[in-house]
Amino acid sequence: MLEILNVLMRLFTWGLAVYRWGKRREGFMFPLTLALWIDFLAALTQRAILTDLGWTPSANALAPLLSTFAVLEGTLFITVALLVLDSFDTLKGQLTVLVSSVIGPAYVLVAVLLNEPSTILFAFPLPFMGASLILMGYALIKEEVGVKSVATLFPLGALFLGIINLTYPITVKTSLSGYLYALGAIFRAMIFIGMLNYAFLPVRPPEKPITELPTGAFYSSEAKVLRILLQKMQSSGNGILITRNLLRGLKPRFPVFWVSKVSEGEMAEGIMTISPTDMGILIDLIRKYLEKGHSLVVIDCFEYLMMENGFESALKFLLSLKDYASKYGGTLVLVTDPSAYPEKEWRIITRELEKLEL
Repeated sequence: MLEILNVLMRLFTWGLAVYRWGKRREGFMFPLTLALWIDFLAALTQRAILTDLGWTPSANALAPLLSTFAVLEGTLFITVALLVLDSFDTLKGQLTVLVSSVIGPAYVLVAVLLNEPSTILFAFPLPFMGASLILMGYALIKEEVGVKSVATLFPLGALFLGIINLTYPITVKTSLSGYLYALGAIFRAMIFIGMLNYAFLPVRPPEKPITELPTGAFYSSEAKVLRILLQKMQSSGNGILITRNLLRGLKPRFPVFWVSKVSEGEMAEGIMTISPTDMGILIDLIRKYLEKGHSLVVIDCFEYLMMENGFESALKFLLSLKDYASKYGGTLVLVTDPSAYPEKEWRIITRELEKLEL
């Protein structure tokens, strides 16, 4: 029964990945869907599962197939990690994928031609897949889902599953193998639950365009400018607000990121709590909303981000927002108090941003 549940979880996990890829068209989700499909097929090459399904093929026929699937999955998981880390287009990233694509299948071919036993046949492919799962899990936690949401179970389960695969050459002939198989089932359940949450995490498009706003990156020190921008965002359902202030008495029709150390995750409909130190994740989330058509990003808590991360890191975050706003033809507005900055830092900000006049 455990084997059948294993197959079903793999199939449903793949289906959820396909759903998310279809909805978002994120670059890294495409190789991930391919890897998860191969992972489902790999389950059907395991003798215990096939026996439960009423099939009894030769073990000698299954071992090369499972090894081939493992190296294919490993290469795809590495590709996912590199895409998430924005390293796929680098020479190092592409060489990593190239070397993985060459060495893995070549190892399986040589082992089969030499008629090596299954322990030798699996000695490279399964640890290789394990290492790739660990890398992908790390990349997704670092850049995509963070550590404080249900969706984190997906990369965390992949990371733990990778550790089990990595130890295969050492543990395969020991009494631990049965316990590790059971742990693997738990980690696959984590992957499924995390993917279930991750697949349905919404990024809604704007309801209508915002008019009468210049494109580019701006700053303002006037409270009335923030009120005008919030009115525009509320009336159009368009825009992203990064703030430390809860919007009392207002149910926002636009995404709000409340920067706080209290908790992380969706606090209310349209309001997501995020840690001030998770600026990489915040940038990625904002980029996705800009890709969907939102055209205004307003930030009124830059002083707090600067206090938590330092001026240089906070400035890099601000300049990344500026670049993305420019790339997607949007508008970035920093609402802040000039007196909160030393003169040198304020000069840098005003050199990068224009003053907004409304």
